[in-house]
Amino acid sequence: MSSTCRLTFEALREDHADELYAGFGDPATYRFIPGRPPTSIEAMRREYREFSGGAPADSGETWLNWAVRESESGCLVGKLQATKLSNGLLWVGYMFIPSATGRGLATEAVQWLIVELARRFPGSAPLAAVDTRNSKSIGVLQKSGFKLLRTEAAEIQGEPSEDFIFQCPASPSSVPPVGFMSSGFATKGPHPHES
Repeated sequence: MSSTCRLTFEALREDHADELYAGFGDPATYRFIPGRPPTSIEAMRREYREFSGGAPADSGETWLNWAVRESESGCLVGKLQATKLSNGLLWVGYMFIPSATGRGLATEAVQWLIVELARRFPGSAPLAAVDTRNSKSIGVLQKSGFKLLRTEAAEIQGEPSEDFIFQCPASPSSVPPVGFMSSGFATKGPHPHES
C-alpha cells in the first residue's frame, strides 16, 4: 500500500464499488467526462471487477487502477487510472466524489500518481484529456506539472465538446514532492479519459 500525507492508495477491487457508489452516482460528477452514473451497485461492481482483472492478454496494454482513501476519515474519496497502450502512450485519469473536491485531494493524488508512474514506466510522459470547460481539473493537472499540448474535438453525453490534451514531462522533477512511501502494488483497468 502507498500513501501521501492525507491519502492512501489501494489496488482497485470489486468491493470498492460499495463505498464509491453513492458519490459516483451524482450526475454532477459526469458533467465534463464521457461516462454516466452507474445504473446499479451491481453494474459498478462488475466494472471494477473488470478493471482489476487487467487488460486483455493479447492487447499489449497495461491497466492500473487505484481507489483513493482519505486517511483521516478512512473513507474512499476517488479513483485513479493509468493505461499504457500498446503504442507506448501512457494516459491517466482520475475521478473524485463531489464532497472531496476543493480540498486539494485530487492534486495530491495526481502528484502521487506521476511519481508512481515514473517508477513503473521510466521515460514515459503521461497524457491526460480534460474538457476545456473543466477549470478545476485543468488546475489539478497544471499544479501536478502537466503542460498543455493541444486541443482536440471530443464528445460529452452525445454533444460536441473540446478536450485539452496535457502531458507531464517524463521526469517528475517539476512535480512538487508529496512525501509518500510506496510498496508497489498493481492492478489494471481500461483507457481512462476521466480527467
